[in-house]
Amino acid sequence: MTVIDRLCTASGSNSGIGKATALGLARLGATVVMVCRDLERGRSTLAEIIGETGSRSVDLMVCDLSSQ
Repeated sequence: MTVIDRLCTASGSNSGIGKATALGLARLGATVVMVCRDLERGRSTLAEIIGETGSRSVDLMVCDLSSQ
């Protein structure tokens, strides 16, 4: 299964289930927007996901969803 030509967001994507989701979607070919609260941890995870998947269609958005 591939999800090429799909735009997906994954919240909390610098660790845990969010990270696993972002990684899995990137492996499937989706364009992934990682939503993280912490810029540095997000950047680190972004580099890790790009390194593991080779996908250049992964981006980072810093956002605190607990503060609405």
